[in-house]
Amino acid sequence: MRTEIIIQLVLYHDAHYLEGLLSSLKAQTFKYFRVFAWDNSSDDQSAQRFKELYPDGHLIKSDKNLGFSGGHNALLKQTLEEGADYVLILNTDVQIHKDFLKQLHNQMTRFRGVDACGPLIYEGLAGKRTSKVQYFRLYMDFIKARKSSPDSGKVLNTSKELPVSADVDYLAGVALMVRTEVFNEMFLWDEDLFLYGEERDFFYRFRKQRRLAMVTRKAICWHFHDWSVGNSKSYQREYYYLRRNKILYFKKYRLKRGMVCFLLSEIFKLPVSAVWTIRKGGIRMFYLYWLGIWHGIRGIKGRNDHL
Repeated sequence: MRTEIIIQLVLYHDAHYLEGLLSSLKAQTFKYFRVFAWDNSSDDQSAQRFKELYPDGHLIKSDKNLGFSGGHNALLKQTLEEGADYVLILNTDVQIHKDFLKQLHNQMTRFRGVDACGPLIYEGLAGKRTSKVQYFRLYMDFIKARKSSPDSGKVLNTSKELPVSADVDYLAGVALMVRTEVFNEMFLWDEDLFLYGEERDFFYRFRKQRRLAMVTRKAICWHFHDWSVGNSKSYQREYYYLRRNKILYFKKYRLKRGMVCFLLSEIFKLPVSAVWTIRKGGIRMFYLYWLGIWHGIRGIKGRNDHL
């Protein structure tokens, strides 16, 4: 049986999500896939849990945390050796519909000129699947690094309220399928970013090569990210990297106009962002929010071991 899709998972302190994810993988109607997992030196037995729940998966344990970017890049080397047509980058905190792989594969085989395809992503909340859209169509002003998501936040009675498919500027790293032949000409994630903002960087390069991305509502998944305000450490880390990596993006591609607009906007909205960050994650989040901006300006890259 030929493997057509390699599914890549990067594990890090997410053992509690794996049963839901791996159960949904086992239930797939499309069977021509393998699962490669990279454990980023987790200390919550994520690797052991993966092997217990999915013994057929290929697991690699790292002795250090390479981040989302480094883990997926390391796996991609093995994926390309496998010779599969497609690679699916997938978060561990998701569950997928039983026809998820079938529908993404159908879309990619039908539209040969499309090099990447993403699903309809609903929010998962308190362990339950909702009909609230997190991401579907995503558009980006790459010069200013401003995204728009016209479907986010909508609560749907049926997915038919959305277009069957649409061309988009980029895809969420939560779940996206890419033709492996793309990596003959470009690499996957920028490891300098470590965490967050990788999709923007990737699809900027992707678009410059005149490649096409699309989404289909027929492929559905649920993202069980912890949306609670009580998850302050996660928010602190997230917004540090989001701010820092946006500036690193501007500097990498010499997008001076975007950089100036971004910094002026942050200064102008400082009173509002101060109130918002303190409510969301305390004084430390406000500090890390601006530390991220400062580190971006200074060009500090990779993992911050002090978060």
